[in-house]
Amino acid sequence: MSDRLIQKIFQSQYSRLADSKQPLKNIKAIDALAYCRTPEVGSTYYQCEEKHKAIEVHHSCRNRSCYLCAQKSRIEWIDRQRDRLFNCSHFHVIFTLPHEYLALWRYNERFFSALLFRASQETLVSLMRDKKYHGITPGIMTALHTWGRQLTLHPHVHCLVTAEKQRRLASR
Repeated sequence: MSDRLIQKIFQSQYSRLADSKQPLKNIKAIDALAYCRTPEVGSTYYQCEEKHKAIEVHHSCRNRSCYLCAQKSRIEWIDRQRDRLFNCSHFHVIFTLPHEYLALWRYNERFFSALLFRASQETLVSLMRDKKYHGITPGIMTALHTWGRQLTLHPHVHCLVTAEKQRRLASR
């Protein structure tokens, strides 16, 4: 896929998008995406001391929604997240709020979020402490997601759980 495909789509649909009712942040993003690294944003010319042909470099938009400009930030963010992961074997577990409780969730999100976190943590800790399931105290990292893929309400907790016994350092 061309890294300019999205830009070409925005350029071809620019007049329709610009005429539609949009929040200001969307209009700025549309402008940035449509004209990033084109003469419309501006250019800088470089030429070597021997006066060879000048090179024209178009300016970038630096918008966080722009695929080209945000690529470096995106890679750095992924690396920072990777550094936060457990430096050992681990597995992924998901706990979902039963859909029968969705109506209640809407009225007390804070309470149900805390309850979902506590229930998932207590379940994992009690299972892993059981000799049948390793007999250890796991490291757990959790994240709450409240929406599903189709953007419907679907509260669930993602848990990364260590899968190794922790080695204790000998005291000196």
